[in-house]
Amino acid sequence: MSNWTYISRPEILTYETLLFALAYQVPAWLLGLLLRQLIPHPMIRAFFVLPGTFIHELLHLMVGLVLNGKPVTISLWPRRAGKGQWILGAAGFANLRWYNSVFIGLAPLLAIVVAMLIAPAPSGWSAQMGDFKHWAIATPILAMCLPSSVDLKLTLKSWPLLCTLMALLVWIVFRS
Repeated sequence: MSNWTYISRPEILTYETLLFALAYQVPAWLLGLLLRQLIPHPMIRAFFVLPGTFIHELLHLMVGLVLNGKPVTISLWPRRAGKGQWILGAAGFANLRWYNSVFIGLAPLLAIVVAMLIAPAPSGWSAQMGDFKHWAIATPILAMCLPSSVDLKLTLKSWPLLCTLMALLVWIVFRS
């Protein structure tokens, strides 16, 4: 019998709830980092993170579809890209522009948001078997949720949008 209580909508934006939901993911992140270091062969490591690679590329595709990036290819099969370098997955787009590339490039970060949304509520929480199942499922996904170097280069196409957002942020912070 599980006594998990999921975060309700009004409760989701409290500082305590957001902090707990983020901290709740730490065991999965640590396990992911540990396993990435302990699994020496790239193909075995690629197999372990395959669910995370799938989610990573799927998020690129979904955001690309919504923002008119016109996805054209997806690859989930790991391939060697040079000495010690491996490409675990890739998504190709036909319409990367200044207004959409930052969002398409950073789309894998949405996996963190999803993981936080399915975290239990902090009130009355105690470790249970369900937590270990969550962390086991979340480990490969969170291990692959950070944008790659190629993804980060892609975001630079949106420099006009990034500059505008940074200027707006500076104005909001220093306007008084």
